Amino acid sequence: MNEDDMKHLNKAFALAQEAGDDNEVPVGCVFVCDGVELAYGRNSVNRTKNPTRHAEMVALDELKAWCLSNSKDIAEILPHCTLYVTLEPCIMCACALYYLRIKRIVYGAANERFGGLCSVADREKYASDHIIQIDGNVDADRAIAMLKGFYDKQNPFCPEEKRKIKKPKMEPNTTNTF
Repeated sequence: MNEDDMKHLNKAFALAQEAGDDNEVPVGCVFVCDGVELAYGRNSVNRTKNPTRHAEMVALDELKAWCLSNSKDIAEILPHCTLYVTLEPCIMCACALYYLRIKRIVYGAANERFGGLCSVADREKYASDHIIQIDGNVDADRAIAMLKGFYDKQNPFCPEEKRKIKKPKMEPNTTNTF
């Protein structure tokens, strides 16, 4: 990790903070090609009510728009790009990034439950011959602190609990005193 890497990762963390401030899971990312930041994304699942609007997908759409307005082919740009993201991309996002043949991914912290680069799935799971240079867990403490801060507060978009709560069984020969 060099100074430029940290600058781009810091931008991703700033976007993650914005997402968290908007009651979204705090994940942010930046696509960089030849040192130039081309596209940005942050989670917008709750705002859009679309479960696929992860930071990486939002940024890919922005990168696609940039390519269209600059007469570029996204398939030719991505093999030269680095993605800086605060959390290891999930399986959905990682699969897309393998398919699009991105050059490099730098992520802040591993995603132990859904990580699609190393934690849960990897290149072999996608039957990909493409190798992505992966620099992981480069700022895990900061990423985890952001996630903990988000999950410690009440999420207004959290679905209502639908499971039935079992009443405790009464022991025989006991009396209730309410």
